[in-house]
Amino acid sequence: MDLSQQLGGESAIMTLDGEPVPSMQRRRITLGLVLDNEGHIATRLIDVTPNRPPINISVRALGSRPAAAKFIGMDTVSGLCVLKTDDESIKSGAFSSPDPLPVRMDINLYGFHPNKPLNLDSAVVAGSPRVILFKGRISKALGDFRYNQGNPIYTLVSPGLTAVQDCSLILDRGNSIFGLAIYSMGAGGKHLVYPVSMIQKITQLVINTHKSISHGWLGATGIDEYGRMITPTSKANNPTVSERGVRITAVAPDSPAEIAGVRPKDILLNVNDRRIETYAQLASLIRQIPANNEINLRVKRGIEYKVLRAKLAAAPAVEPEQQLIAFARRLESMEEELRLLPPSDPARNKLESKVDMMRHFVGAVTGPAPPEIRLRVFYGMEVQPLTGQLMNYFSVSQGLLISNVLEGNRAFKSGLKAGDVITKIGDIVITDMTSLMTGLDKWVNGQLQITVSRRHESLKLNFKN
Repeated sequence: MDLSQQLGGESAIMTLDGEPVPSMQRRRITLGLVLDNEGHIATRLIDVTPNRPPINISVRALGSRPAAAKFIGMDTVSGLCVLKTDDESIKSGAFSSPDPLPVRMDINLYGFHPNKPLNLDSAVVAGSPRVILFKGRISKALGDFRYNQGNPIYTLVSPGLTAVQDCSLILDRGNSIFGLAIYSMGAGGKHLVYPVSMIQKITQLVINTHKSISHGWLGATGIDEYGRMITPTSKANNPTVSERGVRITAVAPDSPAEIAGVRPKDILLNVNDRRIETYAQLASLIRQIPANNEINLRVKRGIEYKVLRAKLAAAPAVEPEQQLIAFARRLESMEEELRLLPPSDPARNKLESKVDMMRHFVGAVTGPAPPEIRLRVFYGMEVQPLTGQLMNYFSVSQGLLISNVLEGNRAFKSGLKAGDVITKIGDIVITDMTSLMTGLDKWVNGQLQITVSRRHESLKLNFKN
């Protein structure tokens, strides 16, 4: 067993339910699980994402001196982070991995005192906080929407858990390590336990690939909307009872949603046994389910109710903006494949249909995004407004200054450079972000001409859209 200390984090801790996170200071001690004798450790760290790893971590076994550790990656569903230390004193403990896993089990919880202050000062961080053994019980989370044979999570029946006890070790009554406790703020106060066998499976993938693991992905987007529920007392052609759901607006081609039979205009009501009333709930719920897990989708289509089964794929990226970039690049690739396909090719009609689906999907998922993100994702550049002083410097009366061009994207391929000032797109004079996006979005296919000022000279560039 191991104590892991993170320095330099922000004031938050990842939870599994999308609820607000508790406030913490930038220094915190947490428990962790030594996975092997090669220095790999599983734990949960404050405010860590795959693109924002912890800056400075030290770990130590009880009774030993702190040693440096590095962050390898994390599982975005559970929040489990994998660390690596070269300290040879960090050794693995005895694991309890019964096969089959018991339905319920008496346990010992090894963690901090539940009333320990959440805001830890530097003196406490530098010291040795007391760790206590609590008797308790766990049971398989059979009624939880996240549970299945491939995701055999447990519910911590007792003792109660506080935020400071997140990542406490769960021991069997012989004090062999059975798993880790995961603190959740929502879900009716039900906290989860991940068994060692599952932790090893998750972390081994991170260790082997040196990459973080993305959450599950359905490949459908939608909007909040009221549906109509048919009841025995209502007529089929005049239903009177309302219920909330998510109206599907777009489905990605070849996605789990399309394969399962989800269609635009379907109203999604349930995922497994979990009621869905808003798109925010749906997005949060899917992020809590690992890839390759199967889920049941209850949808309303017209006046009929259907149950569809989908197997989630891995999200194309672990960060939301990276996902948008991945969608845009896939669309570009599909459009290029279609462009190269001869008109007489029998596969052309099918590919045209998929390209149309992908265009609609990309438009639906990026439409709500701020223009700055859409500009970066679709066109590969960042801009900033011109002050009067900058206008004088660049000898222009209007325009937007390109502050960054992303290598390999459309702006880069078209010859745009950081320091250029965009003054016109076609006949549209560029004065602000709205006029810029109007000009760019106007050209769906083909090329458009962009006028820029570069080193006090006016240039016209063909922008491939």
